Amino acid sequence: MVRAAVFDLDNTLVRGSSLFHFGAFAAWHGLIPPGHVLRFAWAEARYARGGGEPVAASSSLAARVLPLVQGQDRVRMVRLARAFAERRLHRLVLSATMAELARHKRRGRPVFLATASPQELADAVVWRLGITLSFGTVAEVIDGRYTGALTGPLCHDPAKAARVRAGLAEQGIDLADCAIYSDSVHDLPMLVAGATPYAVNPDAELARIARRNGWTIIDGSRDRYLDEYARLQAYPFVF
Repeated sequence: MVRAAVFDLDNTLVRGSSLFHFGAFAAWHGLIPPGHVLRFAWAEARYARGGGEPVAASSSLAARVLPLVQGQDRVRMVRLARAFAERRLHRLVLSATMAELARHKRRGRPVFLATASPQELADAVVWRLGITLSFGTVAEVIDGRYTGALTGPLCHDPAKAARVRAGLAEQGIDLADCAIYSDSVHDLPMLVAGATPYAVNPDAELARIARRNGWTIIDGSRDRYLDEYARLQAYPFVF
């Protein structure tokens, strides 16, 4: 019996990397230099087209992003993340996965978000989509400003599964009772721990594993950036 659902964010709920999209938004608002975002443009284009997440991409990105936010005010970052979610998210969401999210919500199941992206960005997505709770990567903050370090490991690979398992347990939910959605073989520890795994726009290795094990594969590769969600009053609250 599925009691809840857990969704990855990048290339699962949204096309490509949420951190790249947010970085472009932050650069537009003068928070970070645009050149730092442009360095990731080629990798982002490849990822968004189903090329798979580059090896060590998350740790590499974190190593480059953290120094950029060092000394920045967290309240400003939270406000910017909410502005991004409100103004841009509807262009990035994937309709096939949003339909799955809506299906679980209609059945009264709590829905969770798990991502290597910053906790502030994850919380903004949760706020915009009406998701129950998020598990993201937590940056260290002292006296209201980022130190340039993390409080723990990236919410990625086995650390992500462990973080989700512990967070769900606090809600009285077992990960083994959840439907799990992800695009990446990096989330295999989380996928195999769930009741029902779904491979969304899977990378080559995850697609092979999904076919071998009879998992449902959701292909959003033909999905467009969905301006029509704005006409549907963007999601309130997710169908």
